[in-house]
Amino acid sequence: MKFLMALTLLAGCSDKTGTDDSATEPTGTTDSTAPTDDTSGGDSTPGETGDTAPDSGQDDTAPPPDPDTVPLSGVCPLETDLGGFVVEVYEDDSNVAGAVLEGVVPSSILEFVASEGDCALYRQLNPYCHPACDAGYTCNFKNECVPYPQSQDLGTVSLDGLTQPLDMEPVTPGYTYYDTDLKHPIFTSGGLVTLDMPAGTYGPATLYGVGVEPMAELAELWTIEDGVDTTVTWAPPTAEVVRSDVYLTVNIDQHGVSPASLYCVFEDDGDGTIPGSLVSTMVASGVTGFPTGLASRRTADSVSLSAGCMDLTVASPRTVAVDVANYTPCVVNEDCPPGQECNFEFQICEDI
Repeated sequence: MKFLMALTLLAGCSDKTGTDDSATEPTGTTDSTAPTDDTSGGDSTPGETGDTAPDSGQDDTAPPPDPDTVPLSGVCPLETDLGGFVVEVYEDDSNVAGAVLEGVVPSSILEFVASEGDCALYRQLNPYCHPACDAGYTCNFKNECVPYPQSQDLGTVSLDGLTQPLDMEPVTPGYTYYDTDLKHPIFTSGGLVTLDMPAGTYGPATLYGVGVEPMAELAELWTIEDGVDTTVTWAPPTAEVVRSDVYLTVNIDQHGVSPASLYCVFEDDGDGTIPGSLVSTMVASGVTGFPTGLASRRTADSVSLSAGCMDLTVASPRTVAVDVANYTPCVVNEDCPPGQECNFEFQICEDI
């Protein structure tokens, strides 16, 4: 399940995570006022990625970079995002997976809605084609059916600096990369992680990450209320040099036609605030189904390719249940308070 989630994120805008020297959340939007994210010492806010690293292979004669100072370029902007690799440590197991496409999936580019502080709202737009596109095709924003971007053969992809070295070959059909036989945890805190892609469709290229401290368990529930600032807390890292930030997402509209989701990038100092103004805008756009939340301590690096951009994320994610004040999700009428019944289509209690 976690592997499938990782591939979904890589193909679209799942847990795309910005990082240390320059990081961001959803980019490639229709509004250029979205804030930037720079975690090299300034405030972290979602908006646009940092400069991508040069398209070059690894120099085997040079000493490895210092994980305290190695440049990290953050995630790819969505308008050029072809995918990438994730290295994740969960509470009980670890996950490594990757896929890089030949082009950008149109529906993965989000529309900017609003921003404040370290957070922003983006809306997923769904292109519409009539008649519907055939298998192997997808609809673009010109209402045209175009070939769905296929994952590419990257050759042998090596990951060094983990608790076990990995040399991954693509799994066909589909040219996806993953390894299910992993030591846990797969990386150590503060250690340099190097991804080397010497050949294949887009090689050579080298990306770096830094092992993050495992994210401790978070509050069992985040409660958000229309118009009220929400403060989330976590245990900050103990290292003297902190390369990570904390990426947070909240989705309260699981069944909306064009749902708006919240994305925040916080400094990894133990707390962050979701502005009440953004909560109000998010609630007004729709509340359906069972809300979800994610907080991920991570670093990320990206590199320019001939067809776009790919990235590497090293992360420790934790999911959190979310409660929206005055809204009750449901699957049966018995889930609802007195005077309400379940709207089964949208899984939300409504007044009778």
